Amino acid sequence: MDTTTTAWRAMVLIACLLTAGATHAQSAYPPPTLAVSVGVGEKVAIWVQPNFSVLCRSMGQPTFELDSTPALGEVTPEWIDYVVPDGQRCETMHFPGMVVWYQAGSSPGTDTVVWTVGFPRELTSRVPSTGDHRVSTTIVVH
Repeated sequence: MDTTTTAWRAMVLIACLLTAGATHAQSAYPPPTLAVSVGVGEKVAIWVQPNFSVLCRSMGQPTFELDSTPALGEVTPEWIDYVVPDGQRCETMHFPGMVVWYQAGSSPGTDTVVWTVGFPRELTSRVPSTGDHRVSTTIVVH
């Protein structure tokens, strides 16, 4: 096997690994609909999301916009310093992230809230922004 063939095989392998990592990262964005169950007065995380690339680079702070106000509780974002767990790619590194919280009120029932989250990319990134992700969340308060 000559040097050119070896180099081509190495490039194809690297491209496959990066594509697989990008596909895995894409699935981490919130789905269009979520369902959550919570007790009266309880606070739960609806969504937790860091924003970093497969090359372990920060991609910037996620954005949040509340599109509809819940009737039975409160939805709030919390911007966090996300630490990648041991055993995962980029382990122990710190990246910007966000938690979307729901704080249930004192009445049981079903609440619906719509929110939009965005995952911007820093100016130096070659990866374009994924745009905004609108999420409709149904919350059952019991």
